[in-house]
Amino acid sequence: MNLEKWIEEKFNTTKYTLEKTDKGISNHNYILTINDTKYMVRVPKKNHESLGLQHEHEKEILPLVSDLDVPTVLFDEKEGIKVTHYIEDVKTFNECKDKDKFARCANLMKSLHTKKAPLFIFNPFGKIEFYKSQIKECILSFPNEENFLEALKKEYKPNTLCHNDFVQGNILYSDTKDYLIDYEYAAKNDYRFDIASFFSENNIHYIDQRDQFYQTYFDGEIDPMIDVQVQAFERMEDILWGYWANMLYEQRGEQIYFDIAKDKEKHYRG
Repeated sequence: MNLEKWIEEKFNTTKYTLEKTDKGISNHNYILTINDTKYMVRVPKKNHESLGLQHEHEKEILPLVSDLDVPTVLFDEKEGIKVTHYIEDVKTFNECKDKDKFARCANLMKSLHTKKAPLFIFNPFGKIEFYKSQIKECILSFPNEENFLEALKKEYKPNTLCHNDFVQGNILYSDTKDYLIDYEYAAKNDYRFDIASFFSENNIHYIDQRDQFYQTYFDGEIDPMIDVQVQAFERMEDILWGYWANMLYEQRGEQIYFDIAKDKEKHYRG
């Protein structure tokens, strides 16, 4: 797929600039400028189909989350290309220095989780088996993996619209509005998966930071066992995204995927 040709056809112009950014792990991201108006363009990397994503599912989710997402300009479900407005002066979760950023993310997540869940499910256990099946040479080892996953299956309750990918670049803060972006993986799941995703992907281990999140998400009424449950989901996600990264390292040969895989293995082993 030729991106320049796609832009010219969709925007009916040849007068534009396109600047690649360093954002994104499984997608390329560009700043597109047309007549002094800026847009963000998300384009899947090669072998994106191996992730098992269905862009028609993302298309179904986007209207449900329009109050949380950056406004969409174009979404091509065939190519998986998404064009949004460019928001000036936003900071990612890592870039944000506000001490209340954990609570602010809790409000985003809580808002998402109150929306009607779709029929399709993000099944992490099935995803683990799928990613493992794509790997030719496994570089990971998760002790007691099978028994651990079988036990967690008994506690798994997929009944909530979840984002399923709370990496720092998908959480954006500004002075006027906070955003949750990139709904490629969004589907029905267990709400604890999202909490675990936020904690594990952003290395949130300090009790006071986790407590700030819990206090906001649960409106102060916190189940004393919730953190134990979330930690179990974090270990499951180490397995899931570890195999995901192993698969992509084989397919794309990029060091970042090797590093992610080994980080997940290290975190699982504790």
